[in-house]
Amino acid sequence: MTASLASVSSAETWMPSTRRMLVTALLMILLSGAVSALNLNGLRFGGVTVLWASNGLLLGIVLLAPRLQWPVYLALGLVIDFLASVAIGNGTPISAYLASCNILEVGLAASLLHKPLVVRSVGAGRRALFYFLAYGVLLSPAVASLLASLCAPHPLSIATLYAFRRWFIADALGIAIVTPVYLSFQMHSRFAGRSRREIALLFALLVAVVALIFRQTHYPLLFLILPFLMALGVRLRLAGSALGLLVVSIIGEWFTESGRGPLGLTPDSSLAVRVLLLQLFLATCMIVLYVMEARIAERTQLQADVEESESRFRLLAEVSRDIIVLSALDGQRKYVSPAVTEALGWLPSELVDHNYLQIVHPEDAPMVEELLNACRNGSPATTLSYRCLKREGGYLWMESNLRLYRDPKSGEPVGFVNVVRDITSRKLAEEELQKAFLLVEELAGSDALTGIANRRRLDTTLDNEWRRAARDRLPLSLVLMDVDNFKLYNDIYGHLHGDACLRQIAAIARKVVHRPGDLLARYGGEEFAVVMPSTDALGAQMIAEQLRLDVLALALSHKGNSRGVVTISIGCATTVPDRTSGYELLVEAADRALYRAKAAGRNRIESNTDSGQVPRSASGSRLVFE
Repeated sequence: MTASLASVSSAETWMPSTRRMLVTALLMILLSGAVSALNLNGLRFGGVTVLWASNGLLLGIVLLAPRLQWPVYLALGLVIDFLASVAIGNGTPISAYLASCNILEVGLAASLLHKPLVVRSVGAGRRALFYFLAYGVLLSPAVASLLASLCAPHPLSIATLYAFRRWFIADALGIAIVTPVYLSFQMHSRFAGRSRREIALLFALLVAVVALIFRQTHYPLLFLILPFLMALGVRLRLAGSALGLLVVSIIGEWFTESGRGPLGLTPDSSLAVRVLLLQLFLATCMIVLYVMEARIAERTQLQADVEESESRFRLLAEVSRDIIVLSALDGQRKYVSPAVTEALGWLPSELVDHNYLQIVHPEDAPMVEELLNACRNGSPATTLSYRCLKREGGYLWMESNLRLYRDPKSGEPVGFVNVVRDITSRKLAEEELQKAFLLVEELAGSDALTGIANRRRLDTTLDNEWRRAARDRLPLSLVLMDVDNFKLYNDIYGHLHGDACLRQIAAIARKVVHRPGDLLARYGGEEFAVVMPSTDALGAQMIAEQLRLDVLALALSHKGNSRGVVTISIGCATTVPDRTSGYELLVEAADRALYRAKAAGRNRIESNTDSGQVPRSASGSRLVFE
């Protein structure tokens, strides 16, 4: 019945301490003597007794003892019970038999209740109440009373049934009332931690009320006792209600067996009938009080669980470096963990009762709102990176892990749990990594000598632009240019001067090829290429002519060239690509044009144009030199 029952320790010995044995024996002797003295009048009328308390006391003692010590306590109880039975006039054989039945009752109840009450420590909830009533109050007394009733003069007669009822009710009430009293007094928090003054006043009031009700026989006021017992149960919990029941049973039995009390109003009732009615009243009160105790205990345990859960959550939230935010469905914050001060400088109180618009960067606010809406609609939880305003100004990158939480009873969504962490360092590292990646990518696509695009990038760009032009039905032009007699230039001036010459030509070409979509690349050796999307044949020829003139204007000395200076020959090709072919056709056309320019005397331009497919006025095409 109580959450404070001690579990068995393997370190315990089979023999209790001498002091413990003496205290147990003294308690049982005093209780047996008190019950016997109280029941003297009832015993003269056929052994009528309201409750037999010694079995309830011994059961409580055994339940709290290590299992190895149970035989010793049961043997001690057997001896005391036997002596008590002999003392009231029973013969030795009958006393031994009845004492054995009582010990069987205690042993059976302890065996059945030990696991659910002690090992599992289920507390005073409904399950514990069910186990206690079923095993301790009903089953065990029924078995013992059935065996005890067989010693009646005429077994299986009306006398046997009467003896069974008399012993069963007395034993059941004894266990139902005395065992919880004993167990409750072993708790560290007796009477729910109430003050001694309050305890004394409540019990004094109960004793006065019960004495007044049972002292008179004119009015049926027995029902007034239950509210006082319920008040004890509410204020003092199980210890108060169980001890209150014991007080009512003692006072009620005393007056009832003296022929007084409300039960004396029953017409033509014998003492046995009045005692039976008192027992039924006590049983009713016991059921009401213990059911009330079970509900109170469950509610108290639930409240304790909630408080423990909240305390655990607050502890985790307060020591975590992540910011934990609880908010309503509309985004209004209800709780912000203290980590926000370390991360953003805000005090939690400054953010509670505001929504995300207070600190989220305006450019990122639509993304946050979209995440909230998706979460409300049941989408799986995702993370989102956005910028949050610091209290002293400036923004930090934060990462949000948002989840919807629901009411545990209704299952309806009631708000969000948002775990936010500072990812500014990670974001900076990612940006640096991206810069490094772009740099490596640029270096991988650049020519080491001239700094312009290399052959690998040229091929990739040609392939992409060919597909795009084929899809959009736009012209694509390619210019190939070659430095005239460059082998002789290297032979005359050396390779270092040759490299310098190529760098100067690339620098001049950069100034001419300036459209963002155009690409200037080194095709190989002394050859260069220009890819010009959305450019028709006329536009390509004008760019090629400008390149030729600007290289000529450099006037780089070249004794091996007929002009005496460095010149270039250029081949142009233009077409509207088709999806069934590749860019290699355009390269071949430009290469053939370059070959014709060299064969015709160099320092000139030749073109190969698929004029039948080139839209001369296509939108976005370069139709005139810019």
